[in-house]
Amino acid sequence: MLARCSASSLIVGCLTSLISFPVAADMMQISASRDTTLYESATGALGNGSGQYFFAGTTNQPQLRRALLAFETTSILPENALIESVALRLHVSSTSTLINNFSIYRMTSHWTEGASDASGTEGSGTTALNGDATWLHSSLPGELWNTPGGDFHSVASSMLSVGDVGFYSWTSAQMTADVQDWIANPQSAFGWMLRGDEFGPGTTRRFDSSESLNSAFAPTLVIQYSIVPAPGSLVLLSISSALALGKRRRRT
Repeated sequence: MLARCSASSLIVGCLTSLISFPVAADMMQISASRDTTLYESATGALGNGSGQYFFAGTTNQPQLRRALLAFETTSILPENALIESVALRLHVSSTSTLINNFSIYRMTSHWTEGASDASGTEGSGTTALNGDATWLHSSLPGELWNTPGGDFHSVASSMLSVGDVGFYSWTSAQMTADVQDWIANPQSAFGWMLRGDEFGPGTTRRFDSSESLNSAFAPTLVIQYSIVPAPGSLVLLSISSALALGKRRRRT
């Protein structure tokens, strides 16, 4: 005699199998939508929104440099994407002889990238133009940071030791949470700040920006994700099949 099984239990079983249905893993690389350097300045007159490089750390003078990066994620990732991990890949094009820690912090205020473009090695910046983010402005001329030097979370999302010229990747569970929140709340997707060692002189690193002449050196956000099967016709078909099976078993 066949054991009897209620239709409701069959439905629950089918839905459970759908929830645990294997998802397809995939990877996406996204270039920075904007990036820039905040050059320490009492007047907020320096920018480099369209330069080939951005900087982080402390110069020999010493003066602070902080880099800002943002990525467009909400319109690029497919629907039902479940983010598993993210990594920020940057290329160092000029360095010091030291090895220093560089940390990324989630930004808490909107900012813009202007058209200023410093000459030469770009380490000193140039005259900021309208739309530039500066040490005092989130967007020149009228929008100011709450705190000079940019508005960001006090706790770093990730930290990495940086030495010689080459590629470096920052990754952490908090970075993954940052990107997940940007997707869920696009109005707060302000990107990250990159800060170097700010406690001593000569720690500055120069990184290639999204305007780099070599596109392979541009900042890249690498996202590992899975596609979760969407409910709909598949669920309805499974429920229908479960009910039909239940009826056949009751006749047995």
